Amino acid sequence: MSADRSFMIKAGNRAVLLLHGFAGTTEDVRSLGEHLAENGYTVYAPNFRGHGDESALFLKTTPDMWYEDAVSGYTFLEKEGYHEIAIVGVAMGGVFALRMAESFSPKAIVPLCANVNKKMRYIPVEKYLMKQLRKEGISGDEAEAMLKSYEPEIDTMANARSDFYKQVAKDIEKIKVPTMIGQGCQDEEIEADDANYIFKHIHTPDKQLCFYQSSGHDIVNDGEKDILEEDVVYFLDDLNWFEEEVI
Repeated sequence: MSADRSFMIKAGNRAVLLLHGFAGTTEDVRSLGEHLAENGYTVYAPNFRGHGDESALFLKTTPDMWYEDAVSGYTFLEKEGYHEIAIVGVAMGGVFALRMAESFSPKAIVPLCANVNKKMRYIPVEKYLMKQLRKEGISGDEAEAMLKSYEPEIDTMANARSDFYKQVAKDIEKIKVPTMIGQGCQDEEIEADDANYIFKHIHTPDKQLCFYQSSGHDIVNDGEKDILEEDVVYFLDDLNWFEEEVI
């Protein structure tokens, strides 16, 4: 098992739980985290179990385990003395942000390229595994053979992840906290219209939907990242924070 890649940047009394996406790591959201810290937000980004590890270890983890890691991150910030916590999540991290807003009372949520709807399509776990295998120096016939051997685990993970997302979609009307939804119009992984589904079905009057015309699924690192970062800060700054002192 690799070392924990979670990171925390203390910068102020306002806290943000920053969640990375499926098959990624916290390095994918580090730039956004640093920008939030530069603007006075304490940031904690937990790395989900199995993410960044070799494929065999990754396939032993589950969506429920990853969600537990997200919830543990929220609890960690509370134990550190932060009582108002916003959640910013990318892709699967955005789905987790929505789920947490259905179950908890975060200050606000910012789901980015979060694929949530009641017609969840098949999730290509193989694509992400192939990418990881290349990182491990495995390609060609050897990689194909390994993917073949992993088929039972791949099917189990894909089905579990799809079920998790569908449950989030089912309960989405429970969300009543301020929400900024961000979506790349060039998203190659999901339908950009998923953002409209979220916007339509959450039950909060304080919501906004932001489309980024030239951005893909990796929205926080794409060509409009600077614009997105400023939009997120502007949204968070506009919230009614109590500014209580952290113990």
